[in-house]
Amino acid sequence: MNFGSLSDLGQNLMLRRQSAGLKANLARLTNELTTGERHDLSTHLRGGFGPLAGLERSLSRLDAFEQARNGLDQKVTGIQTGLQAMQSAISTLGADLTSAASLGQAAVIEAKIFDAPDKLNQVVSYLNTEVSGQYLFSGTASQQRPLVDGDEILDHIRYFAGTASNVSDFTTQVESWFHDSGGGFDTVAYAGGDAIQSDIQISNTQKVSLSAKADDPSFRSMLKSLAIVAIVSEGTMSMSDDEKQALLVQAGEQLITSEGELINMQRDTGRIEAALGEAGVSDSVERGVLEMAKSKIVYADPFETASELEAVQFQIESLYVLTARTSQLRLSDYI
Repeated sequence: MNFGSLSDLGQNLMLRRQSAGLKANLARLTNELTTGERHDLSTHLRGGFGPLAGLERSLSRLDAFEQARNGLDQKVTGIQTGLQAMQSAISTLGADLTSAASLGQAAVIEAKIFDAPDKLNQVVSYLNTEVSGQYLFSGTASQQRPLVDGDEILDHIRYFAGTASNVSDFTTQVESWFHDSGGGFDTVAYAGGDAIQSDIQISNTQKVSLSAKADDPSFRSMLKSLAIVAIVSEGTMSMSDDEKQALLVQAGEQLITSEGELINMQRDTGRIEAALGEAGVSDSVERGVLEMAKSKIVYADPFETASELEAVQFQIESLYVLTARTSQLRLSDYI
């Protein structure tokens, strides 16, 4: 009798354990079917988290590249806009000056040069363009404004105009101030970095550099020519008509060259914009592949889960039927 009692108790405990296990499976599968995520990832992976960790590192790296591209895209767009604005400010001025000065058209010359100081200030303001707290033409020192105001630059050139012995002396001093290493432009006008922003990683395989900097020789020459034209427009320096015409022809020819250099810079900047777009597309494809691989590890297959859930429900129903029948057994049925 005691053995029978122990057998009944053991059977009861077995049925309870099976019922608890099936209910736990039912809850797990229901949760996986509802959320789409595996309930116990550690058990599913059997402790092998290496592949998943590798996928997550790759996705984090792509996130970092995307963030870098987004910030860089704003800068590149700002640089392109600034270059276009500078070209617009000096567009046709060089050709107009060269033509009018060569023909000795005094009235036309005056009409073309009267706003030269304003154009100088415009170009300087474009070179001082700031986006999200960073100056676009300051190189690596992007927290510092690259140039002093155009009026301050012009004040230095006015000093040469007032002290030079002749036009040749004036142009020599201006040339030295703008272009000599350690000269006035370097020590007074420019406050940006010495180096360009180079080797900026935008994807696993691509790097770009932002080479446009306010102390670039092309920008110096453009500013120098505008400053000279501004001095001529103000009439603060004594010179003959022939000297004036020669000076304006020289400045006009340099401005024509400067416009061509601005167009080349815009072309180079456009290539960076294209590279950013290509890198974004490439990384998007890679991200899709990585996320698909991760989903196969992290997320439960809905069809497989639904099938397992149906099987567990059937097992529970079968267990309940078996438990009910077992509980109704009587000794008299077998005597």
